[in-house]
Amino acid sequence: MARKDYYEVLGVSSNATQEEIKSAYRKLAKQYHPDLHPGDDAAAEKFKQVNEAYSIVGDPDKRQKYDRGEMDFDGQAGGGYNPFSGGGFTATGFDDIFDMFSGAFGFGGSNRRRNQSSAGSDVTYTLELTFMESILGCKKPVNFTRVERCPTCGGSGAKDENSVRVCDKCGGTGQVRRVQNTIFGQQISIGACDKCGGRGKIVTDTCKTCNGRGTVNKNKILNVTIPAGVENGAVLQLSGEGNASRNGGRSGNLLLVISVQPSKIFERENLDLFVTVPVTFKTAVCGGDVEIPAPEGMFTTKIPEGTANGEVLRFRGRGVRTARGMAGDLYATIEVEVPKGLTRAQRKAIDEFERGSTLKNYTKRKAFLDEVSKLYSNKEEE
Repeated sequence: MARKDYYEVLGVSSNATQEEIKSAYRKLAKQYHPDLHPGDDAAAEKFKQVNEAYSIVGDPDKRQKYDRGEMDFDGQAGGGYNPFSGGGFTATGFDDIFDMFSGAFGFGGSNRRRNQSSAGSDVTYTLELTFMESILGCKKPVNFTRVERCPTCGGSGAKDENSVRVCDKCGGTGQVRRVQNTIFGQQISIGACDKCGGRGKIVTDTCKTCNGRGTVNKNKILNVTIPAGVENGAVLQLSGEGNASRNGGRSGNLLLVISVQPSKIFERENLDLFVTVPVTFKTAVCGGDVEIPAPEGMFTTKIPEGTANGEVLRFRGRGVRTARGMAGDLYATIEVEVPKGLTRAQRKAIDEFERGSTLKNYTKRKAFLDEVSKLYSNKEEE
């Protein structure tokens, strides 16, 4: 079987930088995350493919092995190489990738599915941040409702320990074996016990607090630390902070979908920031100090005389800085503001200034008029 093109899956070239690969992965993971597209099998499958691709080319060492052709079509390599070691994936990403491999090759799948079926569901919460909160990081209270184990019965759903008995149909295993005769012979399948719902136990007298469900709805407030540089649409996962399982499994996760309010000052592209800075006519002509906004605050820089409208200044490392120490650049576009509402005296001063100027003071206008003169002089000669 041909080797998978992980670069194509992520929509980047094979020469893409690690930051470009990471950015592409984030966008696709957000676009196809199953928790944001419940019941959409196509989105779930795409999400698996994206995670698989990033687990390889998102790691520099694994990417080198992949580029050298030292991995076969499913991303495995010799010598006990494990594509799932490291990589920074959330638990959801790992589970999805594991399911894909176990389902494709037919090992470990049934036990895995049984474990997943006992887990509590995830809770999705949209967390709104200001632009500066997303850039600098912050602490935010998250107020949400989740399913928790009943404090009275501890999740058993029973009034007391004497109100629980072993299921007589499955013998306490929670599973039953079914045999079906077909033209190809007997087919044997194992599924959850329909009498006890797969719990292996039957409650004879229910808990009054939860009415036998084993869980209750409860309001929860968490103070969450948001890392610096988080992007709009990013999904942050808090493991085990979701809904409790109704049959004793692990709790689900809390998924924080980040919603960043747009800024009236900055525009962001990956880790780079862009800002337009108006300057006075006099400062553009004579040069001088200009204040530039940046994530950490205002700073002053000097611009030379004759700075043109639209000129871009680049400040390396003064863009978005992540918790891992990566930093983008800040690009400041100079916007020369032409004054309005001038007084008669101001107009007179400008007239005197203009009369004292020559085309030598306006190099672009002089070059333009020279070219225009050549254009029409050539036309007359024809």
